[in-house]
Amino acid sequence: MPLQDLINSIRARLKEGAYQNEAAVSVGIVLPLLRELGWDDADPAQIVPEYAMPGARVDFALFGGIRQPSVFIEVKGVGRAASGDKQLFEYAFHQGVPICILTDGREWSFYYPPGEGDYSQRRVQKIHLIDRDEKQIEQTFRRYLQRERVRTGEARDAVDLDFRDLRSRREAARNIPSAWRSLVEEPEELLIELLQDQTEAGSGARPSSSAVLNFLRSLQPPENIGQPISAPELKALPGSSEVKPPKENDVINSSRSSGRQVDYEVFGDKRTATSAKSALVEILTEIATRYPEKMPEIARQSRGKSRNHLARTPEEIYPKRPDLARAEELVDGWLIGTNIANREKLRIIQSACRVAGLTMGSDVVISLPNA
Repeated sequence: MPLQDLINSIRARLKEGAYQNEAAVSVGIVLPLLRELGWDDADPAQIVPEYAMPGARVDFALFGGIRQPSVFIEVKGVGRAASGDKQLFEYAFHQGVPICILTDGREWSFYYPPGEGDYSQRRVQKIHLIDRDEKQIEQTFRRYLQRERVRTGEARDAVDLDFRDLRSRREAARNIPSAWRSLVEEPEELLIELLQDQTEAGSGARPSSSAVLNFLRSLQPPENIGQPISAPELKALPGSSEVKPPKENDVINSSRSSGRQVDYEVFGDKRTATSAKSALVEILTEIATRYPEKMPEIARQSRGKSRNHLARTPEEIYPKRPDLARAEELVDGWLIGTNIANREKLRIIQSACRVAGLTMGSDVVISLPNA
């Protein structure tokens, strides 16, 4: 039976309450899943039930071809996943077993024993068989429990990678309060402009920069910012079978690309951009392509109060903080800084048109939100 079909049949039985105790979960859920993942439950060199350790037993030990167990699985009755024997798992952590699993058949928690931190901090993934998409569930089982991946060490590498990613995100979360304090004490020009734009859009009046500064400096980080984050639910997994956990840049890029679409016209060609940033880049690319000799003057005319917006390097765009210089390449090595408010984007387009001898509203037609 294909793994997805097996998962669906198990889900149906779970909903019916068919698994009455721990033994039923082991026989009806755990072993069938292991068989579909390439394990031979009749081979004691692969699967050892009731694996004995000094002072304790673990329900299943999986061997990936070496004498040392590669995976421990502890099974509980349905609804009793929270009552897992922490002492047993903490003991297993000290044995150097790279993957430990606690399950009640419905809920599966995957742990990385060699990792740092307490019991809860070593959980790298948690899935629910009833609540999640069966394709994503299959990806997780194959990532951590496929016999061939366990045998070759790929499963260990995967859980190690996921633990390190989780640890990095915990560390990042702990640093949010200090980053927030730095941001509001000495806010960047973009933050001030965005807050001014949003206030103006809501009230019809634009606050002064000093009023925005006073407000920002009065803020304190919310109490829950910087709290440790837990292991991700299955929905955090990407959609391929050889999945890797989402990287920080993936999240950042996704949030930057979201937003309202922008309809505009350039040289008689009507277009739709996915965001104001994309519209800015596309329009300037068209102008730079047609009038490359005008770019130095466009760059000079487009300069903001404290920094360049058009330049050859990120350092020229934002000399004080080049790490904040989000830039897109136009043509011939010219870059446009994109971490700017819509009002500034429109001003740059207007400057480019003026220098190139173009007419806003005719050669270039665009309207940006809050601009």
